[in-house]
Amino acid sequence: MSLLGNTPRHRALSGFTLIELLVVLVLVGIVASLATLSIGDGAERQLRTDAQRLAGVLRLARDELLITGSAERALGLRSDSYSFLELVILDDATREWQPLVDHQLGVWQFEPGSIELALEQDGERKPLPQTGGWAPQVRLGNTGEMTPGIITLKVPGKPLQRHIRIGLEGSIEVLDAFPE
Repeated sequence: MSLLGNTPRHRALSGFTLIELLVVLVLVGIVASLATLSIGDGAERQLRTDAQRLAGVLRLARDELLITGSAERALGLRSDSYSFLELVILDDATREWQPLVDHQLGVWQFEPGSIELALEQDGERKPLPQTGGWAPQVRLGNTGEMTPGIITLKVPGKPLQRHIRIGLEGSIEVLDAFPE
């Protein structure tokens, strides 16, 4: 008597069942869709990062002035860059806004063609210089007040924008849509 004589016949496994293939395909689809969603559009991610960075360094500069009580500072904007400025006294009659020499608050240049800046103050769009010296557009006082306005960061050629609303009392808020 053989040992296999009393057990049901074993069938040879020659492939996968239809159910097993469907489960694997569904799992692969779910993983692929999650990967696509997490990667997203590179321009959208860069815009979000740059808007958060500008808002963050604006808060840092405001807080630094509140703590130290230092002289007035300002944010200078160009269409492709920004920098925090300080008023430097050159002689008794001459004062000039110069960019800070600082890793966080100094000149920040966007990659060419990636982000453009725009500024609106008092309901009107302000022209931003392309080159040359820096001009103060948003002044920061040592008691926390700031020049109110809306800085818009946009991706050229795409409908992607982020807005930073600055309040007179020093509030800084990043918005997805232009505030009404």
